[in-house]
Amino acid sequence: MARYRYSAKSEPTKIIRGDIEADSAQDAIQKLTKLGFFPISVQTEEVSLENKGFWPFARASNKEIVLFTAQLSTLVGSGINILKSLNIVIGQIPNKYLKAVLHDVTDRVKDGEAFSESLSTHPEVFSSLYTSMVRTGEASGKIEEALSRLSDYLEKEEEFKENLLQAMIYPAFIFGVSVLTILVLLGFVIPRLVSMFSDMGQILPLPTKILIAVSAALRTYWWFLPILIFMFVFIWQRMKQNPHGRLMLDNFKLKAPFLGNIILKAEIGRFMRTLSLVVSGGMPITPALEVGASTLENRILRKVAEDFKETISKGAMLSEALRNSKLFPEFTINIVSIGEETGSLEKSFLRIAQDYEKEVDRALKNIARMIEPVIILVMGLIVCFIVLSMLLPIFQMNLIVR
Repeated sequence: MARYRYSAKSEPTKIIRGDIEADSAQDAIQKLTKLGFFPISVQTEEVSLENKGFWPFARASNKEIVLFTAQLSTLVGSGINILKSLNIVIGQIPNKYLKAVLHDVTDRVKDGEAFSESLSTHPEVFSSLYTSMVRTGEASGKIEEALSRLSDYLEKEEEFKENLLQAMIYPAFIFGVSVLTILVLLGFVIPRLVSMFSDMGQILPLPTKILIAVSAALRTYWWFLPILIFMFVFIWQRMKQNPHGRLMLDNFKLKAPFLGNIILKAEIGRFMRTLSLVVSGGMPITPALEVGASTLENRILRKVAEDFKETISKGAMLSEALRNSKLFPEFTINIVSIGEETGSLEKSFLRIAQDYEKEVDRALKNIARMIEPVIILVMGLIVCFIVLSMLLPIFQMNLIVR
C-alpha cells in the first residue's frame, strides 16, 4: 500500500490537503470520494524510506527538527492527540525525506508502538536526547511539556550555532579574498612583468629574484597544492574515523592554547544544558548523565561524563565526581555543589550553561575581531612585498639611466 498526497474540495470554496494510504491512485480517489471530498489532484509520494538509497544526501536539518518539534508541541498542548498532531504537521513539511521518516513514525504509532520508540528507530534524525525526553514525557504523562522544553532547547542550540557561524564568516571571507588576490598576482601578473625584466638584461634585486622564484614554482607545481589539501583532508577524516586517532584529535583540541579553553566551556555548556533539560523533565540523575554524555562531541569529555554514572552509583556526589575528573573548572564544581545542597540541581545546571554560552559567544566574537586586522596586516605586508619587489628593478633602471 502506497501513500498519496492529495488536494481536494471539502466545500465549494474550501480546499484541503493531506496524505492518504491506498493501493493505487484510483483507489485513493475512491476513498476521498467516500469521505465526501471532491479530489483535485492525487500524487504518489516521491520519497519513501524504501527508496532512500537513491537519495544519498537526504537529511533533515536542525532547523526543520526545531520547527517540527515546536509545531507538534503547540498541537499537543492544544489537546490534540499525538497521532492526529503528527498527521497535521506532516502535511506542512516540505522536506520529502523528513516527511517519509515521520510517515514511518506515524505508522508505528498507529500499530500501538510508543511515540518515543518510534522515534528511536531513526537515530539519524532524532538524537538519543530527543527520544529520552519524549520517553520521560510519556512516562510522566506530560508529553506536551517535554516537547515544549525540547523545542526551546533545540532552538537555543541552533541560535548558538548560528552565532558561531556569523562570527567566523567575515574573517573567512577576508582571508579567502586575500589569498585569491595573492595567487592571481603570483600566477598571472608577475609572469608578464618577468619577461620585461629579462629584456632589460640587468641584475635583479634579491627580493625580485625571490618573488620570481615563488611565482615560477607556483606555476610549475600548482597541481601539488590540491593534492596537499586532499591528503590533509583524507588524513584528518581517517583520524576522526579511527577511535585512537579521534581521541588524539580531541585531546589536542582541549590542550590547544586559548582555543582549548573555549572548546572545553562550549562542551560543558552543552552538557549542563542537556542535564538541566532532562532533570527538570523528571529523569533521575544517573540516566540523565548518560543522555548528557551522548551529546558531547569531544570523546575525552564523553568518556569522563560516562564514568560519572558509575561513580554516582557508588554513592558519590556529582560535585565530587566533577572535581576528581580534573577537567571541569572550579566554577562548575561550586555551582553544582550549591545545587546539591539546595536541592535545585536543574537550576544550577542551567546557570552554568547560560554563563558558559555567553562566555564562549563573547570569546568567539573577540577572536573574530582580532583575526580581521591580523589577516589584513599579514596580507597587506605580502602584497606590499610583491609591489616593492616589482618596483625595485624599475627604480634601479632609472638610476642607471641617470
